[in-house]
Amino acid sequence: MPATQPPRALIVTPNRDDAQLSLEFLAEHGIAATACNSLQHLSRGLPEDVGCIVIVEDALVESDLPGFREVLEWQPAWSDVPLVLVSGEGARLETLVERAFPNASNFTLLERPFNPMTFVSAVRVGLRARARQLEVRDLLQSRDEALQQRNDFLAMLAHELRNPLAPMRNAVYLMKKPNAGQALTTQSIEILERQITHMSRMVDDLLDVARLERGRIDLKKQRLDLNVALAAAADACLALTRARGHRVKIGLDRNPLPVEADPVRLEQLLTNLIVNAAKFMSDGGEIGLQTGRHGEMAFVRVSDSGIGIRPDMIEAVFSPFVQDDRTLARSAGGLGIGLSIARRVAELHGGSLHAQSEGINKGSIFEARFPLAKAAVAEPQPANAPAASHAPRRVLVIEDNDDIRDSLRMVLSDWGHEVMLAKTGDEGLAIALQKRPDVALIDIGLPGRSGYDVAREIRAGSTGWSARVQLIAVTGYGQPSDRVRALEAGFNNHLLKPVDPDVLNRVLTRSEKLVEAAGIEPASASHPQSGLHA
Repeated sequence: MPATQPPRALIVTPNRDDAQLSLEFLAEHGIAATACNSLQHLSRGLPEDVGCIVIVEDALVESDLPGFREVLEWQPAWSDVPLVLVSGEGARLETLVERAFPNASNFTLLERPFNPMTFVSAVRVGLRARARQLEVRDLLQSRDEALQQRNDFLAMLAHELRNPLAPMRNAVYLMKKPNAGQALTTQSIEILERQITHMSRMVDDLLDVARLERGRIDLKKQRLDLNVALAAAADACLALTRARGHRVKIGLDRNPLPVEADPVRLEQLLTNLIVNAAKFMSDGGEIGLQTGRHGEMAFVRVSDSGIGIRPDMIEAVFSPFVQDDRTLARSAGGLGIGLSIARRVAELHGGSLHAQSEGINKGSIFEARFPLAKAAVAEPQPANAPAASHAPRRVLVIEDNDDIRDSLRMVLSDWGHEVMLAKTGDEGLAIALQKRPDVALIDIGLPGRSGYDVAREIRAGSTGWSARVQLIAVTGYGQPSDRVRALEAGFNNHLLKPVDPDVLNRVLTRSEKLVEAAGIEPASASHPQSGLHA
């Protein structure tokens, strides 16, 4: 561990007068030092804050040397304690060093009589060298801690990914059984939907941590009522709280609590707090949800009757990948990033998020605060129902993953579209230029020619089709820079895998309406097919 004090000099001499004189002289020049009368005191190890050892020749007692040499040789790789050897007048310095410390490399020899400032300078040089060594020690320790944290996180991530994969594999196995009834199939589909949603949220959370740390989240703020937002978040978590048998008590402020907030991020913050309360509590617990105001701030308070938080973990729980539950069972699950995301989102809104707990098994309270908006809350707009496509389209899917490509074909065919498939960028570009589809769903990381290159080649054409074809990037690359790059390459949309079929359907419908509004006849007009399913 790092020393609690700056490095100090250690004077080793059997002569008390020499020791006292040296200490006083060093103190006059602002150098901390202590003294001992023999090397035998150091045979069991060096003091943690020793920065330089001054050894007077009289202390080089033959019987004490082996133990001290062993201590020096067993130092860590980063450590090489500076030695200053003070010899008597006329002593053979080379013989002295060779006899006392044959393997020493970091030493300075001073022969009496010497200028006192030479002594001070030698000690200062030794202390500076030791300070640099301690910096190296701290850097190595930080590296080791970072490596350990990385290994812990990878192990935790593997655990959390295997959890949803297990029921998904079981559900697929049951659905493949020849005698699987409708009830069993329906239940298996529900399991798959839940676990896919869970895995997608984990991936989104991981990306959000990186974006939030770099400040690359763009907030789309609007005036909201914090009461309404909390009620909606509680409703969104209803399936989880009911499954765990938790009682949820909501106490909303009588008056509206207008805040300027991004509705998506605010819901993310609130649901993270509710999910956190539900996870770290035995089944049948109680969750309290409350809103109110403190001066010019509105607050949301989420309390639970769960396992509580140790005092030393109150702030640590907001660090990424940290949970106050380090057992192999990992009964709470999760990646330990929900609270980190929640606090950063609160801060981006000009607010704060803090935790309090009286200790283990005494529950916990999380309170988020936001500045109250000055103007009235806007009337909530009714959500638009997912749009359904109205005409069949000719759709090209360029995707090198067989399962993704085939599953997209099945979904698109079920909606009534004519589907063409390609495995590589070169193959996809050739089909696109020959068949001229209405829409192309293009993976970015294709073998050979990338999805970006395919889009650029298509847009470079001089035909009307090259301009009107709708190019949709379907990719696992989800950083803001990836979206910008896709749009610059000529894509109309950028969708992240796994794509929600409802989202894809809305995008296809929107692209169809854009074509109609421009008065362009779809290329698929000569290929009538059945209408699409919503």
